[in-house]
Amino acid sequence: MSSWEPRWVRRRVSAHGITVTTCYDLTTTLLVCPLCSDVSIDELCPEGQEGVIPVSRAALFLTAEDLINHMRTHWHSKRYKKVGIPTAREGGEGGEEGILGRFSNVKPAGKGGRSSS
Repeated sequence: MSSWEPRWVRRRVSAHGITVTTCYDLTTTLLVCPLCSDVSIDELCPEGQEGVIPVSRAALFLTAEDLINHMRTHWHSKRYKKVGIPTAREGGEGGEEGILGRFSNVKPAGKGGRSSS
């Protein structure tokens, strides 16, 4: 029987003109969403150190593009569905305007003339 022993390191990734700092696993090459993880990136991959904490609830991605596209759903959820997203994991830089604010230039698709009741 084998088990996953993560080796998390902090990494900056970019896609679609957006750069995000997140954790990257050297074992599997997976990236973790810094907004979804049940552990903050400061605990998961401390600056300048390798972290080994397994995550039980987190969105994991193979590419930076997939991660950024996923993070856009957080911004749309916050803006249009009024779903609260914890911002304590963003490192304190800019609060809610930190990571989520970078997606503000994304325009939603039109309603196409349909009305919702």
